[in-house]
Amino acid sequence: MAQKILIIGAGIIGSILAWRLANAGCKVTLIDPSDTGGTASAVSLGWTNATYENPRFYYDLRLFSMTRWDAIKAAHPDLPYTRNGTLYTSFYGIPLDTVFAEHSTWGYPFQWADTAELQSLEPNLAALPERGLLCDIEGHVAPHHAAKFFRTQAIKTGAEFIKPHATSLIRKGDAIIGANTDQGPLTADITLLAAGTETATLAATANLDVPLTAPAGLLIHTKPAPRLITRTILTEDLHMAQWPDGSISAGGDFGGGAVNDDPIKGSEILFERLKNTLKSEHPLEFSHHTLGLRPTPKDGFPIIGSPTKGLYLTVMHSGATLAPAVGELVTTEITTGQRDPLLSAFHPDRFAPH
Repeated sequence: MAQKILIIGAGIIGSILAWRLANAGCKVTLIDPSDTGGTASAVSLGWTNATYENPRFYYDLRLFSMTRWDAIKAAHPDLPYTRNGTLYTSFYGIPLDTVFAEHSTWGYPFQWADTAELQSLEPNLAALPERGLLCDIEGHVAPHHAAKFFRTQAIKTGAEFIKPHATSLIRKGDAIIGANTDQGPLTADITLLAAGTETATLAATANLDVPLTAPAGLLIHTKPAPRLITRTILTEDLHMAQWPDGSISAGGDFGGGAVNDDPIKGSEILFERLKNTLKSEHPLEFSHHTLGLRPTPKDGFPIIGSPTKGLYLTVMHSGATLAPAVGELVTTEITTGQRDPLLSAFHPDRFAPH
């Protein structure tokens, strides 16, 4: 008999899981009160990478996921993902030599480029260092649009998408058997939490502790502009990417910080940085800012696994990078019982009292 799966959260992680699990023959119900593609997914820069300060076990998972992005794109050209590459002219005070050394010994394809090469590649950068780093296998995805894409594929494959709000988990004995919602209870063989920052709140209703933080991430967004940059670009105090419609998104750092404390003032600071960083014949126009809460486990690494019978957790900050790996590897585990070694370091049991 096909397993009955309830997925709470239709961001990029929940939606790709709905697609993969439905395609594997499971009876999938995906729930989310919104159809926008997820709270965190909608406010992400969408940079896919495996760089810097990743221990080998995390690097391996991220790199695997990047290859899966390429495979899905090859099969689905309309997926809102592109392997556009990244240009590093700086990395928030960390020497580029350190960034290069961190993973290049593992085969990560960094390449050095001098000023002339950088000028040729990104001619609209206003100031260039003597050298920078390039990584051609890194990419850029619109996570909320990708979530909608995967959700559509899931529905085509037989999944159901409905819009109640999950309020608590339902426990029966030692097992989770579903969730209560504002439209009534839903039962399942496996309840899969892909609810971002709400994961801890829902897990707590079944007396389960999921240790999360939720640092804020401020992004500014311009109105559509002529094509100014092709890669994701990291400068000393800015990271930026340009979307297919011409709009540019930019942020100040990846882990919170001063520009996030006052979004209005922070937006003004970021927009001034952006205007000073790019050369444009037509002045850039500010559109709006977004302030997203990044669901981040307390040790910084994803939580992927089952803490108790009938419940499976998938919570992380880096969903843009990790979604394809999570979709593929979790589906295999749920449908076959075999857990891939790539997931071994990320089980929620690591937080259990010893």
